[in-house]
Amino acid sequence: MSWLRIAHRGAAGTRPELTRAAFERALEIGVDMIELDVQLTRDRQLVVLHDLELGRTLQGEGAVREHNFDELRALDAGAWFALEYAGARVPSLAEVLDLTDGKAALNVEVKSPAPDWQPTASAVVDLLTARERLDSTIISSFETGALRAVRERSPDARIGVLWHTADLDAMWLLAEALDARSVHPHWSLIDAALIEQAHARGLEVITWTVNEAEVIALLVGLGVDGIISDFPERLHEIAQGWTPPASE
Repeated sequence: MSWLRIAHRGAAGTRPELTRAAFERALEIGVDMIELDVQLTRDRQLVVLHDLELGRTLQGEGAVREHNFDELRALDAGAWFALEYAGARVPSLAEVLDLTDGKAALNVEVKSPAPDWQPTASAVVDLLTARERLDSTIISSFETGALRAVRERSPDARIGVLWHTADLDAMWLLAEALDARSVHPHWSLIDAALIEQAHARGLEVITWTVNEAEVIALLVGLGVDGIISDFPERLHEIAQGWTPPASE
């Protein structure tokens, strides 16, 4: 069967997440798609960054939305991971679109807080449309309001509903209300029944964040449509036919 090999925040297991180094490594491995997070800066730029507050991967203080893009760009985004990546800079979504053009599709997760849902949705949809990447890009979020803002902006956006609770009825209802193309439940929620029900509803199943080879192989066997992993090289190995040894 065919399934999407999706690099989580780039090759985040071996490179500093959401940096050019992580994205280039994912492309080198040969993924189908790269998952990344976006937020809106104070000057309304789409920055590729996961945390709402600085300090973990980007060495600064305060909320992301309170900084202009150039201010964020001046901060170190790689030294936290390893000294060899000191000096890495946070990219914009436009830069990642340039880097991946013709090489891999994107899964753009909206991370902006509630006050920025509408402008973030508009900025993402407008940029993807201008770059002719709207059809190939999944726009996902855990936030219902953010996804509703995306749908209001575009009837054609490819929406993915991120999910992490056992209340699957609510997931199905939300996917239907948003006319979503895919559901993205945590891997621990996946079983054959969920996949069968999703496919019956015309929905793809993309799951996250799966790093153990044995679990990847199990999910492929169940029939998932895509797997997000920090270690895309493991996805590649299993896609090439490698199977983990049976446990004793």
